Order: sequence, then structure tokens, then C-alpha cells
Amino acid sequence: MGPSLSTRRRLLAVLCGGFCGTITRSLLSTALQSAWGKGWPYDILLINVTGAFVLALVTTLADATFLVGPTRRLFLNVGFLGAYTTFSSLALGDVLLFVGQQWGPAVLYVGTSLVGGMLAVVGGDLLGQMLIRVGGLTHGVQKEEQRVTPGEALLPADATASPEHLDIEDDLLVSASQTEDHDGSSILNDRGED
Repeated sequence: MGPSLSTRRRLLAVLCGGFCGTITRSLLSTALQSAWGKGWPYDILLINVTGAFVLALVTTLADATFLVGPTRRLFLNVGFLGAYTTFSSLALGDVLLFVGQQWGPAVLYVGTSLVGGMLAVVGGDLLGQMLIRVGGLTHGVQKEEQRVTPGEALLPADATASPEHLDIEDDLLVSASQTEDHDGSSILNDRGED
């Protein structure tokens, strides 16, 4: 069994990321509504499309490099982007357009959201692959000489291919959690955290 993160650390990463993502969405949504009005859900469209782009980028980098370890991935993908993007607001905005008998804008909003989200995922994945190639940042999950098709890096990597895929903080955490003193309590890392 490979190294794993403590439940407390995983939950804390998701909680902190979720807090930051919610605040960011609220501030951005308010700013966009102030600038462009509330007649059409520009804010939710932009938030969801940018969230899809960043999710694909982070996932691609996490699967192929040391840049995004498990804790950072939980913070960014699950916490921040999970709270930043919002399917429920997309659905509500569309239903309100339909109820207001604004058929054209409602269909345009759903279509733009879906197509824009998919294009953003492809764009984020391609940017991630480009950054990996240009920076030579692979750690063995994908070979540099292999050509990766768009979206391929988004597929989960083989679990046995990257047991060493931990960022520095995670490495300290795992080594500290695997080393227990004689009474069974975990030894603290050099920053005093467990």
C-alpha cells in the first residue's frame, strides 16, 4: 500500500480550497453583474468556462509532473474549483430564462455553456501538455517522446505508475505519519505540524 494523506489534512485542503473558491466566485460574479447587468448569466458562464479550463490544466499538470501533489490537487480541483464552478447556478439561470419565455437566450446559454466548457477543457489540457513539453516536467507517468492526444492527459494515471507523486509538504507528512514513536503518536515534521 502506497503512502497516503491523513484524513484531517485531506479535509482541511478541501475546506480551505472551497472557502477560497466560494469567495472568488462571489466577488467575480458581483463584479461581472455590476459591469454587464443581470439580464443574461454572463457571470456564471464565464466562471464555469474558466473553471473548466483551470481544472483541465491542473489535472494535466498533476498527472504528469511534480508541480501539483495530492494536497494541492485536493485544494485546487476539489475544494477551490468545486466551489468556484457551479452547475446549480447554470441550471437556475437557464430555468429562469425559460420561465421568462426567453427561449433563444436560454438555448444559447445552455449551448454556450456546454460547448464553451468542453473547449475550455481541451484548451487547458493542451496548455498543460505544452508546459510539460517546454519545461521537461514529466516524472515518468508519460514519456517525453510520446505524443499525447488532446484529453489523453486528463485520463487517470495508472495508480502504480506514480507512488512517488507527492509534493514536498506531502512527502514530509507521509514520512512523519509513517514514523511513530514508541507510544504510537505521530512524530511532528520540522514545522511542528502533524
